[in-house]
Amino acid sequence: MIIQHKWNLSISMMLFLLAFIGACKKDKTEAPVAEFKIAGYYPNSGNAGTLVTIEGQGFGSDISQYSASISGKSVEVISATTTALVVRMPEGGVSGALSLKYDMQNFEIGHYTYQDLSVTTVFPSNGPAGSQIRITGEGFSSTDGPATVFINGKPALVVSLSDNIIVAEVPEDAGFGPVMVKVNGKEAQGQNFTYQAISSIKPLTGGKNTRVTITGTGFEELAEGNLVEFNGTAARVLEADNSHLVVLAPDGVRTGPLSVNINGQKTTGPIFTVVAPPSIEMVTPLSGPKGAEMTISGSLFSTELDENKVYINNILVPVQSASESQIKLVVPGGTGSGLIRVVVNDQETAGPQFKDQTLGIVSVSPDNGLAGTAITIKGSGFSTIAANNRVYFNGVMSTVKTATENTLTLDAPQGLTTGDLKVVVGAEEALAPQPFRRAGVMTLAGGPNSNDFGRFMAGIAVDNSGNVYVTDRSNKVVKKITPNGTVSVLQADGADIIFDTPYGIVIDKQNNIYVSDIGRNHIRKITPSGQNTIYISGFSPGLMTFDNEGNLYVNINSAYAGMNKVNTTGAYSKIAGPFWPMARPAVDANGNLYYVDAGTSSSNAISRVSGETNWVGNSDAGYVDGTGAQARFNSINGLALFGNGKLIAGDRFNYAIREIDIASRKVSTLAKLTNGFADGSLSTAKIASMDDMVVDQEGNIYILDAQNNAVRKIFLK
Repeated sequence: MIIQHKWNLSISMMLFLLAFIGACKKDKTEAPVAEFKIAGYYPNSGNAGTLVTIEGQGFGSDISQYSASISGKSVEVISATTTALVVRMPEGGVSGALSLKYDMQNFEIGHYTYQDLSVTTVFPSNGPAGSQIRITGEGFSSTDGPATVFINGKPALVVSLSDNIIVAEVPEDAGFGPVMVKVNGKEAQGQNFTYQAISSIKPLTGGKNTRVTITGTGFEELAEGNLVEFNGTAARVLEADNSHLVVLAPDGVRTGPLSVNINGQKTTGPIFTVVAPPSIEMVTPLSGPKGAEMTISGSLFSTELDENKVYINNILVPVQSASESQIKLVVPGGTGSGLIRVVVNDQETAGPQFKDQTLGIVSVSPDNGLAGTAITIKGSGFSTIAANNRVYFNGVMSTVKTATENTLTLDAPQGLTTGDLKVVVGAEEALAPQPFRRAGVMTLAGGPNSNDFGRFMAGIAVDNSGNVYVTDRSNKVVKKITPNGTVSVLQADGADIIFDTPYGIVIDKQNNIYVSDIGRNHIRKITPSGQNTIYISGFSPGLMTFDNEGNLYVNINSAYAGMNKVNTTGAYSKIAGPFWPMARPAVDANGNLYYVDAGTSSSNAISRVSGETNWVGNSDAGYVDGTGAQARFNSINGLALFGNGKLIAGDRFNYAIREIDIASRKVSTLAKLTNGFADGSLSTAKIASMDDMVVDQEGNIYILDAQNNAVRKIFLK
């Protein structure tokens, strides 16, 4: 009984194991067997003993399963792999059809010719136009005429030739096909050659992780067979077939040519230009209904429409038009409220929030101004009853004068400051595309019909309390203007200070006033306590400026006389560089001296004392924002530091205030006025001249408008 139980147990275990093994066999996924297929053979000619390679797929590796023949004569099978067979052509054979038998199936390989001419190898078997291939074989020499080479039927330039070796150059658009050599009426065909070319890449710009599609020919079907580099940096290949590759721009990508390397053969394509992600400066409107046209302004957008993608609340919205600085689309409605995102060639930037609602602001005109400026707001969803529309300028409410569904008119309120402009109708709120700036031009004192100043005002300065001072040459005095516009004569010890010809004026950190008197060839110093002394004499001083160390830089008021530096002890010395400076100079925090030279650049450029003549601008007059010598001015009158790392210049005959970024030398326009006399927003104000300029501690700019007999104050924030 015990033996019987052991026997039954052994049988049960065996049955279990057999069942388990059978289940494993059923669950195992077997690799598909490739169909037996012949792709080609080479060479197609040669003498007895020539080895012929038959290429294809699905071959068995057991040579005993193969037999071959030519014109009925047996051919020896030398080796077999899954993709290639090698056979040796027999002695005594005659030209004819080469046949193969495998697994009871017969295959016609092609015609083989017994002759001296034979192509054994072609290396490399792939490459671009202009690359060279090395053809080895026999019988290439001829006394009748040189051997010729064809790749897929296209003639190739033979570079060098011997009886056993030919070097040839790959022709344009060679395509895919056999390499053939022709000598003395004979021809021999070798293996197939794959022509490589890159016809285009898209996009041509981007950055790290930009997906780039490479279009061309001769690429490997397997992604890992293609080595793609962006200016020498390897990239990941995502997709591949014979005519296109999709790759991901690598980390550390740099501007330069894109290349594809296959089997050691490199093909160079177009230049891929690395650019920063796009930036969004303004979106209008920030809210609105279905059908509203949205404009996104910024930089580094693509001019190729399909390379720009815009999302509202993560919903992709079709782009209607695109330029480098502007994208337009139609609000589809139903997106809900959410973030606006712009993606250009897989580089993304996020913009403001968008509200999916009826109420929206398309534009505010003007977008800057002072209290009382007439404002027009255009948009959608406004109430036709004026009182039902509430408009706030950075929290200060203004009364709407007239209203339609798409337009509101009103005046900028008293007490406004720079900030958001908001319209509220019922339960909905809408923000303007950009903040409304308290900016514009007002006349602090004087005017065309005023007697506050005489003719020929020359210099302007501002003290720590916001009092402004101007040199009044006709009246031989310096006029003081308080922040509320009250005009008086600068005094010392209770009496008006009389000069011969007051010209330049500057005020130091301690509120000491320095006035250059060109009639007496000296500079006077007037202290806050009223002391009036001669600070320096011995030359004719013009417009002046201080550096942070208290040194005074003074234009010499004479043709081609240059500039002097007056140190804190009162001694002066000539500065190398300035030739005939006319406008007020400026010194930055690093001690760099900037000046405008009538002698070298007709006052149309800014130079820097370090050998950098025409640091920005050019001697040719014009009006161009740009970098360095690309920028154009038309008579610069006055320079001043403006914020951190910037200068401003008074561009007199362009009636503009120009800003210069010191680090990049980039010139832009802060305000573009027109000729005449009018206060108002930056888009409506008028000015006649810019004879000198100065900036106060709050960033307000004071312009000496001598032709209008006025001191003008420009607000920019």
